[in-house]
Amino acid sequence: LLAPQPLEAASPMPALASLEQTSTQRLILRVARIESDDNAKRTVTVDASAEAGESAQEHNLPPLIGVLRQSPEAMRLVMLSVQGQRLLTLVHDADGSRFEKARPEVLEKLPFSADWLARRIAWVHWPQAAIDDAFANTGWQLVQRGDWQQGRQPAQRIITQDGVTIAELTRDASGSVTLRDPAADMQLTLEPLAAPSTQNAPDDSPEAPAHD
Repeated sequence: LLAPQPLEAASPMPALASLEQTSTQRLILRVARIESDDNAKRTVTVDASAEAGESAQEHNLPPLIGVLRQSPEAMRLVMLSVQGQRLLTLVHDADGSRFEKARPEVLEKLPFSADWLARRIAWVHWPQAAIDDAFANTGWQLVQRGDWQQGRQPAQRIITQDGVTIAELTRDASGSVTLRDPAADMQLTLEPLAAPSTQNAPDDSPEAPAHD
């Protein structure tokens, strides 16, 4: 189910300075491989928290919980298991994109690089103007249909390079976004998750210590 090498990103990355304010969002994150056969396309869930050697075809394991914090200084996505264990943290800042605090058994299973994931998170959450500025005078282009800034309205974004579709982003009325990367046969789904009550919920903020 995994790519032989982590997928890289060749697209320009929107500038962090284009984010005018800090925001934090909880997400349900699913990563899937889009498999092709003679009849149709099928999607098989890839669980980044599965133990080494366990086949993702045997069970559809629970998705990951993500805590996304974005600011003009950095973007951080903490990924946790449903049990609250921190699996790894995606960081994008002035030094580039990287994974931090990653469990070795998780890191070795990832079919994509930090660059690949950081750019696709930006395509989902960043304003059109920021992406347009990054793509200016390059072969990359963002085509947007609908009001993407209204988080609970259906809308679509298409990312192309020299006229070739790189990613298709579709948002439904619930705010869930599905990003399909046809060239990589990958699919990323981000669903908004209501914040838990502070009394009962574990501290899974980007600054919080990991749960072992």
